[in-house]
Amino acid sequence: MSLVRIRQCIRLGRNNKPIWGLLICGRSYSTTDAIRKAASRYDKITTSFHLSDLPTRKLGEDGQPLPPLGKWREDVVSHANVDNIRNASPQLDTAVLSPAEEQAEVDRAIAAGIIPSSDLSRQVYTNWLRFPDCILLTRVGKFYESYFEPARQLSSILNIKLAQKSYKAADSNQTQETKSSKSRSKGKDMERKFPFAGFPVAALDKYLKILVQELGHTVVIVEEYDEEGSIAYVGKKLTAATGPKERRVYRVVTPGTMIDEGWLDGNESRYLLAISLGKDNIDFDGKKSTKVSLAYTDASTGEFFTKETTLANMEDELARIAPREVVLDRSLLSLWQDNTIRPNPNIGIATTDLFNLLQVLGVHVSFADPYQSPPLWSSNILPSDIPSRPRTTEGVAIALLRHHLQYALRESMPALTQPSRQVSEAQMQIDAATLQALEIRHALRPGGLVAIGERQTISPVSSRGTLLSVISKTVTQSGHRLLIRTLTSPSTSLEIINSRLALVQAFHDREDLREELRDILRGIEDVMRIVQRFRGQRGSNRDIWDVGVWIRTVEGISNRVKGELAYEIQNDKDRAGSEGVLRLQELIGQFQPLGDLAKKIEDSIDENAIMWSSTPEESEDGDEDPGEAMIANEGERASSKETKESKKDKIDREKQEKEDRQWWILPTFSKELQALHEELATLKREKQKLQSELAKRYATPNLKLLKGMRYGYHVQMTSSEASKVEKARSLERIGGTSGKIAYFAHGPWSALGAKTEIAMETLSIAQRRAERDLRNMITEQADKIQKNAELVDEIDLTMSFAQNAKEMGWVRPELNDSIDLDIIAGRHPSIESSLLQSSRTFTPNDTHMNSSSHLHIITGPNQGGKSTLLRQTAVIAILAQSGSFVPAEKAIIGIVDKVFSRIGARDDLWRDRSTFMLEMVETAAILKNATRKSLVIMDEIGRGTTLQAGVSIAYSTLDYILNHIGCRTMFATHYHELGRMLAYEDDRIDGKGMGRKGVEYWCTDVDEVDQAFSYSYKLKPGTNHQSHAIKAARLAGMPESFLQTAEDTLKHVQKTGRFDPPPNVSQPENT
Repeated sequence: MSLVRIRQCIRLGRNNKPIWGLLICGRSYSTTDAIRKAASRYDKITTSFHLSDLPTRKLGEDGQPLPPLGKWREDVVSHANVDNIRNASPQLDTAVLSPAEEQAEVDRAIAAGIIPSSDLSRQVYTNWLRFPDCILLTRVGKFYESYFEPARQLSSILNIKLAQKSYKAADSNQTQETKSSKSRSKGKDMERKFPFAGFPVAALDKYLKILVQELGHTVVIVEEYDEEGSIAYVGKKLTAATGPKERRVYRVVTPGTMIDEGWLDGNESRYLLAISLGKDNIDFDGKKSTKVSLAYTDASTGEFFTKETTLANMEDELARIAPREVVLDRSLLSLWQDNTIRPNPNIGIATTDLFNLLQVLGVHVSFADPYQSPPLWSSNILPSDIPSRPRTTEGVAIALLRHHLQYALRESMPALTQPSRQVSEAQMQIDAATLQALEIRHALRPGGLVAIGERQTISPVSSRGTLLSVISKTVTQSGHRLLIRTLTSPSTSLEIINSRLALVQAFHDREDLREELRDILRGIEDVMRIVQRFRGQRGSNRDIWDVGVWIRTVEGISNRVKGELAYEIQNDKDRAGSEGVLRLQELIGQFQPLGDLAKKIEDSIDENAIMWSSTPEESEDGDEDPGEAMIANEGERASSKETKESKKDKIDREKQEKEDRQWWILPTFSKELQALHEELATLKREKQKLQSELAKRYATPNLKLLKGMRYGYHVQMTSSEASKVEKARSLERIGGTSGKIAYFAHGPWSALGAKTEIAMETLSIAQRRAERDLRNMITEQADKIQKNAELVDEIDLTMSFAQNAKEMGWVRPELNDSIDLDIIAGRHPSIESSLLQSSRTFTPNDTHMNSSSHLHIITGPNQGGKSTLLRQTAVIAILAQSGSFVPAEKAIIGIVDKVFSRIGARDDLWRDRSTFMLEMVETAAILKNATRKSLVIMDEIGRGTTLQAGVSIAYSTLDYILNHIGCRTMFATHYHELGRMLAYEDDRIDGKGMGRKGVEYWCTDVDEVDQAFSYSYKLKPGTNHQSHAIKAARLAGMPESFLQTAEDTLKHVQKTGRFDPPPNVSQPENT
């Protein structure tokens, strides 16, 4: 038998107790003495055995089978199951270990030699017990490090070096032997190694992006804290020079709780969504539905929404919200883990459907307890139940959201505002299939491969050519986020829509004002992200200044609009009552006054100090000033300043300027700061006085009082001057006697320097208190800031719509409560934009629908523009109810409550849906959910099956819409037989008033001249019996022989009515 290497392994069983065992790791020679002797005694040992002879149970050290394991802890995941439950992010076990139990587990691990007996290892192991399924990063000085088994995982994921360090651990076997023999001798220490990996603090953002955003992991960050309780930044003095550092969990970073990472895209919202399942309800028509409550927020901006929906609409809501993370009730955790491995018959149908949907979409899933706050381990007291238990599904969803944010953000948890309750009836409902088919946000387009989702899966999803990319002219990040929300859920309120249209019209008619305001907005900050940072006790001094700048900018916008209106009214008093003037006056009147806050910020902050504040990338002493290269030639830069001051003097000056810039809050902020600044200034004057006196007394003009890392507070002078002070009793020579510089210790200067250092530290603490006061002043005005920010976003959005209308020739739509839809010369914005880039024009078309002609059947050739017409009609309706002008010459649209589409051929094999089945699923959703006020566009219903079955399905779809729904419908098809089935007469050419009531027939065609053809794209009444598919095949580049065979076959089938091959096509002989 080949020799095998035996190593000891450990697993965590019940209560995390170590279970030792022997595992065969692979074919290699062992270094143990017994095996080495066996190898030397025999040249070759061969043994044959059957696998069935091997023990079926794990054996202990005595050779006997070990007892079975107890119930496996739910929060401890074996490596084999990691892939299966990767989407889940369980926070902690339902039974949280008490401090005493945690200490006992740590002591057992040390006694077993699993971890070293050190303060850091105890901290790391304790956090590992609390967060077993997370990547744990512990701050140690200037590095974030991971230890033990998680270090191997971190090293593998990030491809960073895995190191090992040795430590001494007591041999547990020898210890037990010495105890059994009642010996007092201590067991021998044996050397063990533990793995660790890490990276510099400055690389945290880089690796968080990989771990959390790209791979969907949960990362726990354990920080070191300084004496003031703040995070110890690089180079900052820590809690103590020696001994244990104060470390605690700062954040649990998940995909939905990232807030101020530098690489986040400000144009996209990062929603964290909590889902609460309610009870099953029976609708008025007898249908069973499960009530679902949603609560979602963007933690970086404070946006907070709730909505009631049903489980049947969850896929559509997820497509609209596009959450980065979903939070479920912790009671579902075990069911989720079982369901991810195999179907669980014990799970309810509603829960199973929700689980399957989340798994298909690949959303990161976490769990929280809605009735109990999460344990934060900030003290030895376990958290108790929250005072008021939520009693509604909406309350449960909100509690899930709050508790998960508290668990993740901890000390930086911002206060959530009151949620904005969304009502389905107040918004146009656009389902997931329609959002995709109309390419509102994303487009499935080969050649546009981009990384999407938390897993960064490569998928042919592109934003280029989408409606969002074509019409977005916003100049602020928050304005772009509002545009996304508006396009995915337009309003159904005539008051809201017309109010926005009036504002768009006002900016459309005032081009100079619009351009000036857009230029102003380009430099504005995303103020609500700043306020949210302040709410979470984060943010920089520059953020405070930016808030003041933002307030003044908004005041400038308001004053500019007021000035414009005053000028207009002065020159034309009749315009005082015009719609545009009234709407702009209403807008400006809604701004909240914040001038006092801006003045307080301006009076409190030194702008120069803020603009030149030190950063981690600050240049070294003596480096060229930023921007210096632009105002001087190469030779001048090298010598201009050197002629005025020596390099050493320049370094000293810059050092003093850097020291002065740290006092960015002006002394006038408070009496305390005023007194401390005066005290510091007095000490600095005393220093200058002492330096002048010493230089004068000993005739040493180069004498300076300095502080350095090597000598502390000392006196510095040249070596030639040192001979003059040899007999001075107050100066004691320190350091070497060789060199050009001499150093001396001076008692009065040491005492004065110590007093100065204490004064600076006291002033620094007082400035931090003042900074907190300024942040609190801002957060106290957060409601007013948010109101003004919403108005600024509205201005940005409406100016974007106005800019589109001006550039593309769009018109203002008219909306009403009817079910009519009249569009004259409508165009598709995305396709028109693409054609203009190649100097081509778009062919517009009219659409007229009312109660007597609400269903249009459209036939025509392949590639003839039928799908474009369908899509452009839906897009125009969406734009109109978003408050935008539309690409048409005229548009009168009755409010649409829902938009449905069944367009395109694709499958969903993950959910066991073929192309035809997916078409049927989407059609069924339309027939079940559409109402009389809906807009439905359907293309090629019934394809993918036999001709007879396809026609039957298409006819049944039309018949159901006519008899049971009566909504506005555009139905494109190649089944011209449907006309005869609906009593359409071919000899009529006007296409109106024939056949079933409410149906009209329209078609497109091709123009042929001298065997050349072109698509007309222009809609005309009637039906087209020719699909001209072979012409489309010719354009696609099919071989000439293929085209000839196709034409001969088509002529033969049309002539005979039989599907036989044409006579002139040779058939292969049977063999």
